[in-house]
Amino acid sequence: MSGLTLTPRGAFDARVDFAGVLPGVADVARLPIGYGGCRIALGELFEVAGADDGRVTIEGGSALLDSVGAGLADGEIVVKGDVGAGLGRGMTGGMISVKGSAGAYAGSEITGGKIAIGGDVGERLAAAGDASRRGMSGGVIVVGGSAGSRAAERLRGGVVMIEGDAGEGAATDLIAGTLVVAGRLGPNAGRGMKRGTLLLRSADGLSSGFSEAGEHDLVMLRVLARRSHEIATFLGAGVTKAQRYAGDLYSGGKGEALIVPR
Repeated sequence: MSGLTLTPRGAFDARVDFAGVLPGVADVARLPIGYGGCRIALGELFEVAGADDGRVTIEGGSALLDSVGAGLADGEIVVKGDVGAGLGRGMTGGMISVKGSAGAYAGSEITGGKIAIGGDVGERLAAAGDASRRGMSGGVIVVGGSAGSRAAERLRGGVVMIEGDAGEGAATDLIAGTLVVAGRLGPNAGRGMKRGTLLLRSADGLSSGFSEAGEHDLVMLRVLARRSHEIATFLGAGVTKAQRYAGDLYSGGKGEALIVPR
């Protein structure tokens, strides 16, 4: 599979709204996209090559490239560089791979599919959008670097894996789903958390509403790990127990944070 290849004609002078540029779109070179408050044909900013077979590759990204893969339902988008805000926003299926870093609101309100980001990501990863109470509710997001503040805020389902550190307020008001942080956790994590699971290396950073609740057997979690490569990788081999923290007890929450040693 080679598909369509989009190569920037030069550096961008303004923000680019890439919403609507998806596999299967006819005559993509003529597709109107936002550029600095105006609408222009995609072909004015990108050279277009290849044939649509369900995959779109962007040869070179930019932090000014917003809403890449927004609303993706199937197919694959590959970005060989960075992207801006709103990566995969509202995505329901398919695959997005970003070799570089991403801006704020990556994976906001997605319900399915998978997003893989090789570098860092900005604030509110997988979180609810402005004026919304629903964050990500399904799918998988993997971040190879660190995440900004409020990652997984109002998460309702799915798996978010951060291989680096998570900023302040991760899992705020989390309702369901799983957040995995392999690095350090910023302050006030899990504040207002109702249900769901945090998989962590250390309890440092958990909000004061969490209380130690003894040892936890990982047998059932390993059953889940058979369906999630990300969770299986985090757990590793040979670990059968974890220290469990319950919370956020201040808001009557029944969530859990499991501390899994390396």
